[in-house]
This record gives sequence, structure tokens and C-alpha cells, in this order.
Amino acid sequence: MEKSDPIILVAGPDDGGKRLDRVARGLLGSVPLSAVFRGIRTGDIRLNGRRSANDARLVPGDEIRISGRYAESLRAAPSGRPEASTVPRVLPDVLGRTRDLVFVSKPRGMLSHGAGGLDELAADILGPLPEISLAFRPAPLHRLDRNTSGVVAISASIRGARAFSAALRDGRVSKRYLALVEGRLDGPEDWSAPLERDGTRKITMAARDAGKAASTFAEPVACDGRLTLALVSIGTGVTHQIRAHAALAGHPLAGDLKYGGKPFPGGYVLHAWALDLPADLGCETPAAVRAPLPPAALEALAARFGSQALAPFAR
Repeated sequence: MEKSDPIILVAGPDDGGKRLDRVARGLLGSVPLSAVFRGIRTGDIRLNGRRSANDARLVPGDEIRISGRYAESLRAAPSGRPEASTVPRVLPDVLGRTRDLVFVSKPRGMLSHGAGGLDELAADILGPLPEISLAFRPAPLHRLDRNTSGVVAISASIRGARAFSAALRDGRVSKRYLALVEGRLDGPEDWSAPLERDGTRKITMAARDAGKAASTFAEPVACDGRLTLALVSIGTGVTHQIRAHAALAGHPLAGDLKYGGKPFPGGYVLHAWALDLPADLGCETPAAVRAPLPPAALEALAARFGSQALAPFAR
């Protein structure tokens, strides 16, 4: 195809009902919305070969014809579905896969978003996808801190992204973590308390006023008197919520120096072990996903608490 040739794209099933200007804006990436409006007005962006209104609604099978400088912008920096990289990269293990969602086990040290993060790796993780939408980009649907390992959901379709995000927002996705904390837990504890974020120090702390409601519940799995491996359930998603609540309860994560923990070899252990999903999520999904403890964490914890105590979290 010559550079002067127009680009013709076909709307997929998930594009039905979307506005032409919004889809074109998603495809063109860095091109301002005002310039997209101008391209539609001048006919450089056409729907089924004709000039159309900005708010024209797409029907699956519609052709969007992009020409002139808009086509060059699309060729130079395509912002639709990314191609899988040809450069080998270390990818996280896939825990489960459906047409709408893919679940991976994020290793400690990997970002959820940003350079080298799950969002950049999503195309490689998912591989070729059916052409169901022009502007769809697979992406992680929630985040874990860099040094938190465990299960993360990645969208494989717009339907999956919308359904999972809505369920997460409504508190219908259950999230459970394994955390190595200081001190002894003799039974279940409710660590729930309002929290607020100090953006300057990048730390989460007890709210001085109303704050943001945050619910955290911990129960012991194993204890040696000095440290406890706790199974922690959260009903909200405040940044550093478990780390902050554990510290406020007098049980900071071992090795979490930022929140008052004492040094621990290899740093703190916080692992997103389980996601439990509602049957009426609205897309194809398993009922539950489990991420086994990473080998290094499993070895360190088994040496302290014994392999039998770790068996449920090792597979």
C-alpha cells in the first residue's frame, strides 16, 4: 500500500452503536478531537464512502475510510489494537482464559501500568484476537503494586472490560491476599478503618476527617510467634490499603519499611492469591481464579511455617 492510499477499516460487533468521531479519535491516538471533527467535515474520514455527521452511529460491517494526513497519522502511530511484539519478552503465567477475560499471575517487581508493565505486555499475553472492535485494546482491569504479586484480570473484549469493571466497582468481586505480618494473630481480625492518601509522601494513613471507607479482614494461616502468615480479604481498593491497615492494627508487613515493618530478607510478602467472581458477571468467566505463591516466597514461607501449612497456596 502506498503512503497516499486511504486506509479502510471495518467496524466489528463491539463497535455497534458507537459514534464515528469517538471511534476515529481512538484509532488516531494523538490527533486532537477537534482535528477529528475537521477530518469528518472535510471528508478525509468517511463512513461507507460518504461524508457523515460526527455523531453518526456505527453498525457492524460499516467501513470507515481514512485518507490524507489522517491516514499518515494512523500509519505512523496506530492506536488501535496493538500487534504482538516480535521481540521475546518474559510474560507472566496465564492462570485462566475465556473469550472475554484472561487472568495472569503478575510477578513481584513488575508494574501493572507503565514501562514494561502488564498494559504493554497485554497484546503478547493474549496473542491474536478476533476482530470484534476497531479501537479495542486489551489492558489490565485493576492494579497491583510493583512489589505485590498475584492474580490480575486482563480484558480480551470490550464486553469483558465493561462487565468486570462494573462488578469490581459494585463490590461483587472478592479479592483475597496472603500477607506476612509481624506479631501474632490468634484469630480473625477486622482492620477496617477510613483511610486517606498523602500524595506528597506517597503513603496511605488513617483519615483525619471523613476519609475513604476501606474494609480489610485478616485471619491467621500459620504463626511462629514472631510472624504470622495471614489470609486477608478486602472489600475496597484503596492504594496500599492492606499495608496501611496492617500497620495501623499493629501488624505491619514484615519487610515493609515504608509502613514501619522491620527488615525481612527479600522484602515484604504480599500476594493476591484469589479472585472469586459472580455467576452473573455478564461475560464468560470462571467462578474463581487462584494464583499459586511464587517459588521464592513459597520457599521462604515453607522454611518458616512448614510445607503442609503452605500446601493450599502452592498450586
